Amino acid sequence: MSSKLKKEIKRLNSILASNDNEKALNAVNKLLKDYPHNSYLVKMKSLILSKLEKYEELLKLYDNYSEDIYKNINLVHSELDALKKLEDIKGEAIFLNKSLIYHPDDFHLLNENENIFSNFQSTNNDLEFLKELLKVNPDNIEIYMNLAHVSTNLGLYFDDPSKHQDAIKYFDKAIELCKSDSNYGNDPSYIYITKGESLAMSKNYDEAIKTLDLIGDKDDNADVKFREKSIIYRKLGDYDNALKYIDKAIEIDSEPYLMETKGIIYLCMKDYDLAMEYFNHAIDNGWKSYYYKALVLKEKGEYSESISYLNKIKENEYLAKKGWVDHEYERAQKLIKEINLNN
Repeated sequence: MSSKLKKEIKRLNSILASNDNEKALNAVNKLLKDYPHNSYLVKMKSLILSKLEKYEELLKLYDNYSEDIYKNINLVHSELDALKKLEDIKGEAIFLNKSLIYHPDDFHLLNENENIFSNFQSTNNDLEFLKELLKVNPDNIEIYMNLAHVSTNLGLYFDDPSKHQDAIKYFDKAIELCKSDSNYGNDPSYIYITKGESLAMSKNYDEAIKTLDLIGDKDDNADVKFREKSIIYRKLGDYDNALKYIDKAIEIDSEPYLMETKGIIYLCMKDYDLAMEYFNHAIDNGWKSYYYKALVLKEKGEYSESISYLNKIKENEYLAKKGWVDHEYERAQKLIKEINLNN
């Protein structure tokens, strides 16, 4: 770095220290005309634009440096933040996935990678975008996982068996990648859980149980495995095995949602007193088992009490804002109408 440039940068830092960001921007722009490829000046300008919240201009700056941006993790974080501020979700997902090719172990990028896919979970358009994203980063496990989830949801919504078959292919690819990825501990057991859930949703219960049984009884996910097996056996009407496996799950983890799961088994067995006991236990420990408690009260003829618990189920504002169906709220409203109609 020349002595002249060092002097100019020192002057620029003085301007920044005085918080005159507009003046600093003018100064750095003049310097970049003479030194367009100086990475320090690019970082300085990006910092100034961020302070001024000029995110569109910041992205234009980065466009001028194309591949060079990906090599500097600080600039990557800065561009990602700008895309987030502009709420350019698709642009953020594309940039994030290309960045992960350069920085596969960066904690911030990996964390964003887990979170961003909640925006693409329900429609055919989401499915097509995820397929395009796969072309950017074909080794991203999270893309395959979310392709599997969207395919499962679409298969259920349209009653399309081919979508369920696609989901299994995506799960299997995620499992294959996970086995050789240290960021996932080389352990695909959590994927076996979601694959098992997907198989169960498509009523492929035998394959679901086989998949869940790939998880060891001492695995960190064993409690989830036992719970999912319990739910499957309940759906099959095998209540003895349903109770056996939910008890195994509760031995490991006595969380209130597991009490709800056990209560549902007794509800299906029409043992309403025991069902109520477990739903009350779940509610007393912070789990909102209102719908199931309302079902028991309805079966016992306590209709006003049943409706009072159904009214505790409020519409999810986040789902409403997204335009997504709130299934819990809808089923509560449907049961209220049924009670009012028949009594």
